[in-house]
Amino acid sequence: MRLFYSALVVASVAFAGAASAAGMNENLFGNTVVITSANGVTKAKVNADKTYETHLADGSVVKGTWAEDGANTCYTQVEPAPAADAKPFCTPNEARAVGDKWENKGPDGTVVTFELVAGH
Repeated sequence: MRLFYSALVVASVAFAGAASAAGMNENLFGNTVVITSANGVTKAKVNADKTYETHLADGSVVKGTWAEDGANTCYTQVEPAPAADAKPFCTPNEARAVGDKWENKGPDGTVVTFELVAGH
């Protein structure tokens, strides 16, 4: 469940608001998405080299890659190794700017708050 939740958090970030109609939103690169939920604060970083890294509230780190698929950006977890049947998590491209805040529902239905902040 933890790996599923971390993948969902990552995808919800950059996820629920990480890209523009023309493709991945470059505002994510070099900045951090701060995710606040009942599980604590998680920080996600999306890199121009098509990788991402998420630092979970418990101190663990999830790493992966991203790729564009038409109007979506898809995230594939690499570390720790996901389940054999795991599939990439894809989300529609939406523009976000530094300072933007937004909300989505977590896997348990609770509200998760996101904020794009300057810097890594």
